[in-house]
Amino acid sequence: MNKILIAEDDNILRNMLTDFLTHFDYDVTGAEDGSIAWELWKADKYDILVTDINMPNMNGIELLKNIKNVNQKFPIIVITGVHLESIEMNATDQGADDFLIKPFKMKDLVQSINKVLQNSGNNG
Repeated sequence: MNKILIAEDDNILRNMLTDFLTHFDYDVTGAEDGSIAWELWKADKYDILVTDINMPNMNGIELLKNIKNVNQKFPIIVITGVHLESIEMNATDQGADDFLIKPFKMKDLVQSINKVLQNSGNNG
């Protein structure tokens, strides 16, 4: 079973994503900001991270950089409600494996997770 870490400061969306992905046999842990996600990531072994960009304490780009500094190949999907090409390019330049714009369809997230895990070789 793949372990997913979700960093999302919106409680409703984080809980919705967690509940939804659990139905697809993923083991999901939610974090309400980037610094909590970073601590969780360092303390446990996850297969993939899904992170928002705009969060308090540590944003998604900082979290992405921290993780990629430790493990360049770790799969990360960035989600954001702000669609600016510069944000997407920055996330991609920092090593994001995929990028989804909110609101996205849940099936698109599942497809993205499956694709990224397959490409990384972490497919459970």
